[in-house]
Amino acid sequence: MNVLKVALGVIQSRGHQVVDPGLVTFGAAEADFLGRHVQKVRALTDASPRSMFSQGSRTASLLDELRTAADADFEIKAKTLQDALAATMQGSTNASDCVFAVVLTGARGGSRDEVTLLKLDAVVEAARMDFLSTGRVTLTVLKELLPEPGRLQKALSWPDPRTVSDAITLDTNVTAARYFENAFNLHVSPKSTQAESELTRVIVERIPAARIPAAFSAAAALAGPLDEVLDELSAQGYPELAQPARDVAANARPAGLVRLNKVAAMNIVWRADGAEVRVPPHMAANVTVEENEGDGWRIILKTRTKPTPGT
Repeated sequence: MNVLKVALGVIQSRGHQVVDPGLVTFGAAEADFLGRHVQKVRALTDASPRSMFSQGSRTASLLDELRTAADADFEIKAKTLQDALAATMQGSTNASDCVFAVVLTGARGGSRDEVTLLKLDAVVEAARMDFLSTGRVTLTVLKELLPEPGRLQKALSWPDPRTVSDAITLDTNVTAARYFENAFNLHVSPKSTQAESELTRVIVERIPAARIPAAFSAAAALAGPLDEVLDELSAQGYPELAQPARDVAANARPAGLVRLNKVAAMNIVWRADGAEVRVPPHMAANVTVEENEGDGWRIILKTRTKPTPGT
């Protein structure tokens, strides 16, 4: 990872106290430290969420301008980004003090350079052990350290190589604290596992039981944003899924990405009173749910073999 420029600032007291970002000089160790953070953010998996900038947002343009900005202009643009984060942190009850880093990586002046924004929470404590020439060991406690890549909480990297996403985001607490994505006008999708669970739920709720196995078989052969998968299934003979496709597409947050063959391995679950009936998709038609003559409900599962008890 070739680190070209780094601007560092500080945000404290939930955005009420700041130190404006400035360019810093760095050596090989510092470049390696920050480069590994950037690699952590940009290490996409097939389950990574996708992120889209709000319509009319200038964030992408600002990040693009950072690629070729002179030093003074780089600091000005970094301050604009930090100010945006500080402003949204003021409305949060649990935003930690942090070092805000704007890191430019890639080939100097190249059109493929990446800009990564790191929120480095300065709450890590560690101890350093040194061996002296006398054979004794000394211990030094270090506080207010920056987190290693594995403890990174929130970050954004642009551009995203995926055509269905504007930026790569890392946010370990996006559902409870959205100030980071709000600061940069981002809408972040659910993870693929959530999108696949939602697809499973919609199929079970909307498709008649006898057709559920075939619907799951068709869904397993599709991949892409959830709304597009539902729309394609609707066109393949499952019109019951047309409205759910429109509902997902109308959400401000982009749909999560459904992966190939994943829903075929998911179980369908019926839950009641702490009990569960869990079956693979091909057995969905064997489950009947009926009201028990005004005295609660009954779940009936028809099997080929005799059930055996177990844990």
